[in-house]
Amino acid sequence: MKASLKIAAGWLCRLLVLPLFLLTRFLEIFLKTDQPFQMASHAVSQVPGFVGNYFRKEFYRMTLPRCGNDVCIEFGTIIHQPTVEIGRRVYIGPRCSIGECTIEDDVLLGSNVDIISGRQQHCADDLEVPIREQGGRLEKIVIGKDSWLGNSSVVMANVGEKSIVAAGSVVVRDVEPYSIVAGNPGKLIRKRK
Repeated sequence: MKASLKIAAGWLCRLLVLPLFLLTRFLEIFLKTDQPFQMASHAVSQVPGFVGNYFRKEFYRMTLPRCGNDVCIEFGTIIHQPTVEIGRRVYIGPRCSIGECTIEDDVLLGSNVDIISGRQQHCADDLEVPIREQGGRLEKIVIGKDSWLGNSSVVMANVGEKSIVAAGSVVVRDVEPYSIVAGNPGKLIRKRK
């Protein structure tokens, strides 16, 4: 019975979020930017409670290249790039900011986690040109399966599978699988294996 109710709730929310999806696609045709997706991401991030969780899940299942049907994306979380991939059984806590990345199966993200699109998002070499005008490069970050990113961690490098990033840590270099890292910058505390 519970599974049937979840399926029905998913379909109902999919129907309710369909106008936002269609508006997003329509605007993308004319604007040829990611701005319509980001507008919609901001909108669905503000729907509270379990209804909001279903809205976000169904919207991202329609728009992202991959999004598991059993994910939970909590209130206030914004996904910035339409190329983000989310695996199965992923939990993303409240108020996360998700840049260009692949989040593999069974990943847990605490609240206020920032996954930044690499360390080269903004160039800052030319002192005569404002930083905002110097461009940059987005890098697709991979969060390995069955990993856990603690509250308020900032991740700008790959995290290997079955790894733990402690709360408040800043990951600037790739984390090997089965690692526990902590600190700013994140340093290996120990291996889980």
